[in-house]
Amino acid sequence: MKRKIIIFILICCSVNLIIAQTAEDALRFSRIYYSGTARFNGLSGAFGAVGADFSTLATNPAGIGLYQASEMTFTIAPLTANSTSSYNGTNASADRVNFGLGDFGFVFNIKPNTKGNTGKLKSFNVGFGFNRQNDFNNQLFITGVNSRNSLMQSYVNELNANGTRPDFIREKYPFDIGLAYDANLVVYDSLSGKYFCDAKYGGVIQNKTINTYGSMNEIELSFGGNYNDQLYFGLTVGVPIIKYYETSSYQEFRTKDTIPNFISLNYRYNLQTQGTGINVKFGLIYRPAAWIRIGASIHTPTWYPNMHDEWFSSMQSNFTTTQWNSVVYSPIGNYDYRLTTPFRAMGSVAFILGAYGLVSADYEYVNYSQASFNSSQDSYTDVNNEIKSTYKSWGNIRLGTEWRLGNFRLRGGFAYFSNPYATGSNNSERVQVSGGFGYRAKYFFADVTYVWSKMNQDYYLYDRTMVNPSFNSMYTNTVYTTIGLRF
Repeated sequence: MKRKIIIFILICCSVNLIIAQTAEDALRFSRIYYSGTARFNGLSGAFGAVGADFSTLATNPAGIGLYQASEMTFTIAPLTANSTSSYNGTNASADRVNFGLGDFGFVFNIKPNTKGNTGKLKSFNVGFGFNRQNDFNNQLFITGVNSRNSLMQSYVNELNANGTRPDFIREKYPFDIGLAYDANLVVYDSLSGKYFCDAKYGGVIQNKTINTYGSMNEIELSFGGNYNDQLYFGLTVGVPIIKYYETSSYQEFRTKDTIPNFISLNYRYNLQTQGTGINVKFGLIYRPAAWIRIGASIHTPTWYPNMHDEWFSSMQSNFTTTQWNSVVYSPIGNYDYRLTTPFRAMGSVAFILGAYGLVSADYEYVNYSQASFNSSQDSYTDVNNEIKSTYKSWGNIRLGTEWRLGNFRLRGGFAYFSNPYATGSNNSERVQVSGGFGYRAKYFFADVTYVWSKMNQDYYLYDRTMVNPSFNSMYTNTVYTTIGLRF
């Protein structure tokens, strides 16, 4: 019997159900686009051998060894995110504005108690605060006509391929196919023992809106020093905090009345991910001559022992036979698991051009295929194998320069974050260009930087063997403003 409205009362109760982590989730929390101060971003993060900036606590902790005075810094970073998409010849765009913090922290400079400071250890510094490592705020809108199939047909294919019995659908697929079945979008034919749907051959307009929110910030405690004005060293204990939120709405509308009965569907999905991790970073900067500095640092893998996901979904259907119309809700799923993100290594060089300025470069090695999930409740063998086969090792490059004009500074930078995928699909390489200026006095400094970035990525609305990808471009425009005090 067809029902007008079906509501699972379980939405009021939180239940533990199937694991939902994917290779894409591992990549999301493994990619780091170091943020922080306006000066750091002015050089696009090429600070591994420059030092004396609070952001270097997150990249090369040896940078803390170059501080010659105590300092407090605070950065605001409003962001505008824009996206464009092209799906089956139809273009669309979306925008998002967000106000965020880049960093906040203190560095305390401690001079050894020696007469005339003639010892080899010139200073020892302690730093504490946080740096932003990733901003998840974005919106993507995809729209286009599919004249070949529909989301409903992908569900039908799954059910028929597995021979799933109707009374097991809700248990096996509580967040998607089970909803479609209860909303009368997927129908079982008891005579043939097969499932079918109305829009088998497409003829539908498909829309999807994806909104993401949140950030990844790292609390840092660092120690470092200056040995004989030649060797600088540092160590950081990092505690990254993940807060990620995603809401999406997928819709299908028939293009004409040639599809019998079916009018539209709307599938909504909500996800919250939170977790806290820990890592250790160690770095060195060596100055063989006044005009050159060479830096190196290593980051241990980050271990997240308490990752937690919570998600739920709903399906709404509309038919010309109105008594078939339904709104169906899933239960609330939640799951606790562990995540390990990859080891990192960085090499850096900076050329100091006297009192005029500097030019610097960083290379960061990271192998995203080293990320992995773990749980005491379930096996992640399939997902971890997918991570190993999907991603590769490559590297990220950052270049920057700064020039002095009295108390003023002019800065520019470029960064390239390579494609993390083993094949050309999805791409996801990112380029970043930055420029800014600053003012430096004895006890006060202020900096402003504008950063533009672009990333291309393919996206499949569902089974990639059935649909063309949507070709998406994501742009961010961020203005960093830093105020600092020395004491």
